[in-house]
Amino acid sequence: MYYAICDPFQTSSKQLQALLRQGLQYVRARDYANAIAVYQQAVGIDPSNAKLFGGIGYLLARQGRFPEAIQAYQSALSIDPNDPDFYDGLGYSYARAGNNANAITAYSSAITLEPKNVKYYLGLGVVLLREKDYPRVFTIYNQVLALDSKNAEAVALMGSSLLQQQLWDESINFLQSAIPHFPKRTELSLQLAIAYLNKGENQQAEKLLTQILRQKPSNLTAKFQLSQIQEKDGRLTEALTGYRQLARLNPNSISAKIGIGRILLAQENYPEAVSVYQELNRLDPNNPELLYYLGLSLKKSNQTEKATSILKKSRELYKKSQNPKGIKQVNQLLAE
Repeated sequence: MYYAICDPFQTSSKQLQALLRQGLQYVRARDYANAIAVYQQAVGIDPSNAKLFGGIGYLLARQGRFPEAIQAYQSALSIDPNDPDFYDGLGYSYARAGNNANAITAYSSAITLEPKNVKYYLGLGVVLLREKDYPRVFTIYNQVLALDSKNAEAVALMGSSLLQQQLWDESINFLQSAIPHFPKRTELSLQLAIAYLNKGENQQAEKLLTQILRQKPSNLTAKFQLSQIQEKDGRLTEALTGYRQLARLNPNSISAKIGIGRILLAQENYPEAVSVYQELNRLDPNNPELLYYLGLSLKKSNQTEKATSILKKSRELYKKSQNPKGIKQVNQLLAE
């Protein structure tokens, strides 16, 4: 994504120089709100400075203010329509705002202006992947490799494309060939582990995940996948330890807490299961499945009245989502 700090010495205006120096200080301190305010003042002095608008766009995007970032980049392009970096920032902001069609157009414009810049192709590839335009992702992959034959991001993009298409054998063959060329890129090994998991080759997947965690013990995705394998294999104590580590590292991880709840129910540890599902209900209050398991935990803990109330809420939510299987499940538990 584009950002070029405006050089204070490229202007003869002392007032503008002072503002640009102040803005630069704010940027270096990561005080983006004040940096934006200062650069907006600078725009009032020099409204034809495209780089000021580009810098504002970058800082707005850093704050997650993507609609405003889009406007800033559009202003920059209205002044200088031949700067590919402005299109890059615009594409990124559109993509983060969920407007994939305009993001594709912006990245394509950047490529037209600077066809040998790999980062524009990669930005476009990510958006095309979201759109499930797999043939064009494959084209982007080949274009990047033609420019940079050792580009790991392109390989990861292609691996993600194959996984999304559920082409497990192709994923395995592709990643097995690629990984020796990028031994430090753990995301490729993680992709290979996911492909093995989906093929039911759990031993191969576990071996890879263990290797990843030796290199990067904080890799949350690898920890989660390994815990899932352990749970499927009936190694509930190991899996529970893994899920609890994940929950400590990421307290808002619903997936980790769901894993904890499942295992506590399997171990018939109903009081702890109640606590876990109550917390999950606070994080996701309109999830009928989580309410069902909270009701189940309460019922198994002999808290029948509370369980009945929770299960009725679960049933209502299942009715709203037109889920007859869920409704039947709740009714069966209520009838027990």
